[in-house]
Amino acid sequence: MSYDLYSDGDGTLMKKMGVAFKAPEKYSSMLLKYSGDKNADVLPVPSLFVIGIDGTILYEYVNPDYKTRMSPEELIKELKSLR
Repeated sequence: MSYDLYSDGDGTLMKKMGVAFKAPEKYSSMLLKYSGDKNADVLPVPSLFVIGIDGTILYEYVNPDYKTRMSPEELIKELKSLR
């Protein structure tokens, strides 16, 4: 399986997708450091989107609890169901 993985350092996409939240001010310097000085105020809600070649969202998994992630097995099952 091959796929592209993208980064959203400045938070533009996560804001448009509705999966961003205002970070506490104490995180500003860390966010700036790890975003290449592009983002000082938002953090993403952990999300996974499968997007078709036409730009349609085929599957999404969004969970505000960053400790709960989708397992690889669950993802593979969902991907197979999209065939």
